[in-house]
Amino acid sequence: EMCIRDRAWRAWSGMGLLLLLAAYVVYMFTRGGLPELDLRELFTQLRPADLALATLIYGVNLLIAIFAWALIMGSLSGYWRVFEHVRIYCITGITRRLPGTFWYMLGRVVLYERLGVARGLTAVASGLEFVAMILGGLLVMLITWPLMLGAQSLNPAVLLGTLVLCALLLNPPLVRALIRRFGHSAGTPPVRYRQLLLWVAIFALIWAIGGLQLFVVVRAVTPLPLTALPAMMGVWSAYGIAATVFFSFLPFGLGATELTLAALLSPFVPPTEALFIAFVMRVVLTFSEIGYGLLGGILYVPDLIARRGPFTPLSEQESRQDAEKSEEVYGPAPGIPPK
Repeated sequence: EMCIRDRAWRAWSGMGLLLLLAAYVVYMFTRGGLPELDLRELFTQLRPADLALATLIYGVNLLIAIFAWALIMGSLSGYWRVFEHVRIYCITGITRRLPGTFWYMLGRVVLYERLGVARGLTAVASGLEFVAMILGGLLVMLITWPLMLGAQSLNPAVLLGTLVLCALLLNPPLVRALIRRFGHSAGTPPVRYRQLLLWVAIFALIWAIGGLQLFVVVRAVTPLPLTALPAMMGVWSAYGIAATVFFSFLPFGLGATELTLAALLSPFVPPTEALFIAFVMRVVLTFSEIGYGLLGGILYVPDLIARRGPFTPLSEQESRQDAEKSEEVYGPAPGIPPK
């Protein structure tokens, strides 16, 4: 019942935010008269080299995200075979564009179960990944929010206040409450506070690199000074958090993610370019996810040749050889009371 209420709240909040974004975008386009949209000219400004660079940056970010997921999954399950983490993460990444997180979670649960990892552990690891991802995005967004609003530099007083907010966001009681909520269930080894802080820092880096990818695409369409890079990191973090928390129930984002990104880019580029950049980013992300997802499928070719599909359970000896439970991982964590 609680889960149903949470989903209903997210759906209604997402619809309300979508209506506000739509109204704001209409206001942007009409406040100075309807601008002319020359798609041919905008497309001619895009160079294949810029799109290739954005795709390459996505690949680097993907490797870091896989590293973060392997740390989380390895810490919980004791399974540290990196090759399996890589191909499972890539092949399940294709389902990210489907509405909700059910299909994405189901793919992970099924593929890790064949390796001998319990379903509950995979679900808890995904929950902790979600917490670290949101906290990392909030961290980047809080640090850069004055720049997102068009400020040319960070005022020391504002920066100090932002750092205080970050400290409150990552304070031990709050983080431990999140750990108890998402990462401490029956049969789950305790998670240490410093572990989650490491994961949050890695995801903050991932959000920042995503901002670099956005910066490359924006500069391919319209001039943008290098000093705007930190602001693009904040814009990307705010966009990603909104898309993850509020719009995950919509099929393929249903245009809501593009409206969000266009609205956040409006202080930096004209409305027509902002909307065009949002759709270009969608195309780049979609093709990148499909491409790297197919790479994950190719990594399963040796199993198919051996007549062992990706959903076929491995032998007990093979599935357990990398799942030795170390005392450090499964030992009691100070400061986290048992559930």
